[in-house]
Order: sequence, then C-alpha cells, then structure tokens
Amino acid sequence: MRYICHKSWLGGWFMPQKKSYFALQLPKGWWVFGLDHALHCDIDVYQFKFFSELIKEKVGEHDSVIIMTHEPNWLLDWYWDDVTGKNVSHLIRDHLRGRCKLRVAGDLHHYMRHSYTPSDKPVYVQHLLVNGCGGAFLHPTHVFSNFNNLYGTSYESKAYPSFEDSSRIALGNILKFRKKNWRFDFIGGIIYFVLAFSMFPQCKLDHILQDDTFLGHLKNFFSTVWDAFLYMLGQSYVSCAGAFLLLVTAYTFVPSKVSRKRKLMIGILHVSAHLSAALVLMLLLELGVETCIRHKLLGTSGDSVFLFIAEFK
Repeated sequence: MRYICHKSWLGGWFMPQKKSYFALQLPKGWWVFGLDHALHCDIDVYQFKFFSELIKEKVGEHDSVIIMTHEPNWLLDWYWDDVTGKNVSHLIRDHLRGRCKLRVAGDLHHYMRHSYTPSDKPVYVQHLLVNGCGGAFLHPTHVFSNFNNLYGTSYESKAYPSFEDSSRIALGNILKFRKKNWRFDFIGGIIYFVLAFSMFPQCKLDHILQDDTFLGHLKNFFSTVWDAFLYMLGQSYVSCAGAFLLLVTAYTFVPSKVSRKRKLMIGILHVSAHLSAALVLMLLLELGVETCIRHKLLGTSGDSVFLFIAEFK
C-alpha cells in the first residue's frame, strides 16, 4: 500500500503505477517489454496498440527486445493444444521481425531454456526462458520434453530438473506424497466413506467365492461392483449427492484453458476413478471379513457389526 498504491518513488519510478504493462529502454539498443496477460492468456487491444506503435516509432531495425510475461504461454499453449496468445504472436512475427531476442516468464516452478537451432528459416525468438525456481514447490519438466518448435523454428532445450530427474521425482511422489500429506488421505477416506457407506453391508458375496477359477472370481467380483454402482444410482441418495459434489469439485479444478466439453469429460473420468476405487475397497473389505469368518479366523459374532449397520440404516 505504501510503495505501490500511494504516491512514492520506487526504483526510479513514481508511483502509483497506472498501467500493468511497460516498455523500458536500455543502453546499447536493448528494450524490455513487460506484457500483462491478465486472465485472458493474451494481451488486450490497448497493449497491442501501445507496443505496435512503440515498435514503429522508437524501436530501431537493429535493436534487440526482451519480452517478459507472467506465464510461458509458448509452453502452456503447446501443452493444452490451444493457442490463445494470438496478439502476442502477431506482435512478435509481424512487428518485431526477428528483433525479439529473448522471452522470459515464471509461473512454472522450474528452470527451462530453449535456444534456437541455426537454420535458413527466419528466427522470430532466439531464446525462450522459464525461470520460476523461486516457487514454494517444484513443477515437472518432463511433461514438456517434446516441445521443440515455435513459429516454425526448431529449439534445443536445457532444463532443471532434467527430464530424467523430473520423471523419477514424479514417480517417487506416489509414495512420498502419502508420507508427507497423510491428511489428504484422511480427507480422501472421508470422501470414500460418503460415497460407499450407504451400501454397507452387501452381505451377498457367496457367488464371488463359489467359482473354482481365478478369472471366475474376478468376473463375479467386478460384476458385483457394477451391481453396487447401479444400486447407488437407484437407491442411495446420499452417495449420489456425494458423487455430484465431487464432480462439481473436479470440474472446477480443471484448468480454465480447457474447453467446457473437455472439462466435463475430465471431471467425469476423475469422479469415475474415485467412485470405482471406493466401491472396490468397500467390497474388498466385506469380502475379507467374510473370508475370515468362513475360515474361523473371526468369531461368528462379528456378523453383529453388519447387523448393527443394517439396523442403523
């Protein structure tokens, strides 16, 4: 509030800042363009007019320009297959014409540099740099390992962590996440209980154990899972409500760059995976108790637990 919003001097600039974008002229024919993508993943028409007029009037033919943005849309647009930075692309390709030497961004919490491969084709941007290592957590780099082309120019990449290390860290997170974030498992257990508790107890698992083959056991088991799912849709309003709330949450957490249709598909797949896991775990638990009772590993009075749940329902 003191330095940004009130009138004060900060680093040679007189506050308050009236615009969210800027152009800074440096010595030796260098410029810095600070672009604001806001929530539109691209610059608006006012920024486009400002920078295009500046390039025509003040930026020399042999000057060099550094473009800074808050997120590396050259990577994100490629990853989501949704090119949104049309104004930025037009500014670089049609106005700067090779004078853009470097694009810098953060947002992704890793280091990644792409340098152009010399060729006979025109080079619109020589270097692409993501310098977001100051974040509170680490983003993977291996998901961008196939990025090697922009505006028809080929690039060579350097990354920290390397693609191999990033992939290994991601695989290790399967167990490390469980250890460091046990509260997440506790919350997930509550969600799974809400999804499946109204179907306790099934108590009709004899047909699963009657078959003599392993494949027969699997077939009967997943058939029972499907029956439990249909029972949930037709009889269990609590589980249906929980599944619907989970779907809304999953839909909300899908990145906004994805179309509504794809967001809905991803949300449905996400909830289906959780619902399937909850039903499978429920039946495995009941099946384990039933097997222990059959082999007299538990007292037969254990059935009273399921009777109590049934009476409670």
